[in-house]
Amino acid sequence: MANSQKQENLLNLALDSTEEERIQSEILNVGFDEKSKRWEVIVKYHGDLERIAGGDIEVEPLLAGYAIVTLPEVYLAALADLEEIEYIEKPKSLTYGLLEAKENSCISFARQQEGELTGQGVLMAIIDSGERVIIMSS
Repeated sequence: MANSQKQENLLNLALDSTEEERIQSEILNVGFDEKSKRWEVIVKYHGDLERIAGGDIEVEPLLAGYAIVTLPEVYLAALADLEEIEYIEKPKSLTYGLLEAKENSCISFARQQEGELTGQGVLMAIIDSGERVIIMSS
């Protein structure tokens, strides 16, 4: 399949890989339904995507010019060719990010220590204004 600059590198890699390679990698197949051969992708767009919805293509508009589009793999190149489409990416598995975050924060080490850490009585707030993040805890 031809790679598109509108598609993220990971999606291009997944499309260039064999089915066996995708399954073995555990990350390349995220968003792909092997039975129906359909992708669920996240798109950044402008204008209106309702004209492509229907039949084999489902469009779920989100906020700020993003949508989730579910479509057969063979339609991905045509989706990237649409003028309205600015960028296409595949969903990510949060379990990998969560594991890495736990390791980086030493939570895994703390949980291995004797005693039971429950977090009970701890208050925490994260305020993200878009310009800066404030983290408060007691």
